[in-house]
Amino acid sequence: MNTVTREKIKEIQNTILLINVDEGDRLDKESKRKALKMLDEIAGVKEDRRIFNTRLLLRNYHNFKNRCEELKGTNKVETEEDPFFEFGGEYLSVESLTQSSARTINMMNFIDKMLEFYKKDCERQGKEAVRKYKTLIYYYIDEDKKTYEDIAELHEINDRTVRRDLKEAVYALSVLIFGIDGLRIQL
Repeated sequence: MNTVTREKIKEIQNTILLINVDEGDRLDKESKRKALKMLDEIAGVKEDRRIFNTRLLLRNYHNFKNRCEELKGTNKVETEEDPFFEFGGEYLSVESLTQSSARTINMMNFIDKMLEFYKKDCERQGKEAVRKYKTLIYYYIDEDKKTYEDIAELHEINDRTVRRDLKEAVYALSVLIFGIDGLRIQL
């Protein structure tokens, strides 16, 4: 059986990208992503959902926090006579929604604790680690979210460093959120 290594896939990816650049026939971003994903599938490499989920949580951080504040403010769930109602072709119970709301509150409390832990860990590690933490906060958490360019200007670094810092910060946070399973993430 012929096995393809991760290194070989990277070589193929780079070759395809170079051919496209040399010929001036650039793939649009979505086509390039699909092509790279297919090559990863050939090698048996799957996208790591932990990184995806961490980014998703961070992107929706304010939506979740606002929802949690609303839920904490009500302290109870209004019930109707019918304990089940239809939503998108499925029946949901008020109880299941209440449990989902409680899980959201617990998860956001956990995320906040992990962000605080990550902050303290970065402060202990030094200036570069603090920059990575701040980059994560500026990009995902602050009310006035900043662009890569804004962050680069604030830290007096280039955009590529901002992107690398953000990638490493999301990885570090994924490890904190997912524990030992987070250590298996490949960058």
